[in-house]
Amino acid sequence: MNKWEYKVIAIKLKRHFWTGRSDHKAVEEKCNDMGQQGWELVSVEGLNMINYNSAPILTFKRPI
Repeated sequence: MNKWEYKVIAIKLKRHFWTGRSDHKAVEEKCNDMGQQGWELVSVEGLNMINYNSAPILTFKRPI
């Protein structure tokens, strides 16, 4: 049976003032960085929130 460790990270997104669209580059960069360290993304919450101050929560896991 596999044992896992988990890491939960909130990422502050930059939003374009006029369009309200998020710059998701920070999420992509964090996912790539975590993947290189052996972490697997298992959950994302809050990525499509309209709130300008939203911070998506990413949950990663990796075997112990």
